[in-house]
Amino acid sequence: DTQLPTPFARWFEDELRLAFAKTAKMKLFDKQVAAAMDPAIRALYGDFFGTDRADSILYGKYAQDDRGVLVTMTLTDLSTGGLISETRYAVPASAIPSNVNVQPSVKMVQTAAALSQLFTSSGAGGQAGSGQQGAAQDFVVTLSTDRGQGAVYRDGERLTLLVTSSKDAYLKIYHVDVNGVAQLIWPNRFGGSGKIKAGEALKFPGPNDKFQYVLGRPYGTEYIKAVASTKPFATMEADFSDLQGSAVAAISRGLTVVSSDTTRAEALVVYEILP
Repeated sequence: DTQLPTPFARWFEDELRLAFAKTAKMKLFDKQVAAAMDPAIRALYGDFFGTDRADSILYGKYAQDDRGVLVTMTLTDLSTGGLISETRYAVPASAIPSNVNVQPSVKMVQTAAALSQLFTSSGAGGQAGSGQQGAAQDFVVTLSTDRGQGAVYRDGERLTLLVTSSKDAYLKIYHVDVNGVAQLIWPNRFGGSGKIKAGEALKFPGPNDKFQYVLGRPYGTEYIKAVASTKPFATMEADFSDLQGSAVAAISRGLTVVSSDTTRAEALVVYEILP
């Protein structure tokens, strides 16, 4: 469970959808609510799930061995987070298409590691976590796509982010594309205060935003980085403009704050775009 996306995850999900279509015992709602596995988002963003009759969420992890892939699937109560059932399913190597990679690439792992440790690498301290990082244990930012951690999207699907913060903070969200080019995407010219309140679950793009993120070519791995600070940022880059240099260096340049007694927290998600 690396929290990193691979084509196998989406291939298996699509196979699972076909299986659901053949049974009347369970009905699958295409709500893309894997983010609900994050307790902070589940507690604070209940309206994201709408009024459908969905009462549980199916979540999976997988591991590769010489014989194929072992998938562990858990069925969890959506209202309480309690475990309903867990099962393990072995996918033989012969059943997996040759173009479906199971392991994340070395480059993906290296880039994710570099982007997840911006504060630590600059000497500002930091505490690594699962999909999140904070400069102090009492200041935590969580970040998820609408498909959860390690999401895999297909051409034409839309991306939505869910962000929470344990403190009132100033917030920047950066996007790093397939080619490693970083851009500031929030706040932006279409709206966004640049602030997030403690306990708030921020959905981006929001229902009133005049844009959507439709994913497509070039296919590959992209990254979203969220950085929160208890003090205002001293610099604000132009939104949706390519930042010069490597993604790590470009983002780090924009994180200067106006006070030395600031507390900061950061979070990273990685997703893959497939045809």
